[in-house]
Amino acid sequence: MGKVALTVRIMPDEAGIDMEALKERVLGVIPEYVQLVKAEERPIAFGLVALVIQLIMPDQSPDELLETIGGVERVENVEVEDLSLI
Repeated sequence: MGKVALTVRIMPDEAGIDMEALKERVLGVIPEYVQLVKAEERPIAFGLVALVIQLIMPDQSPDELLETIGGVERVENVEVEDLSLI
């Protein structure tokens, strides 16, 4: 089975929250079979900052992973920005 590179944008439920704590909670729920490549904060607007993570995972549907991340406290929305076969 191949692998895919996945970029995910995670929006917090409000501006001004502790993004480092959010990042730790999100990274804590990522399964062992998923490799973290990069995690960064991206300003959106009016003090709202998104967490953008780049992952490498097996070539399978990311839906379960996205649902898991979406269930993290203080996460409002999870969206795939990019998905490509590697």
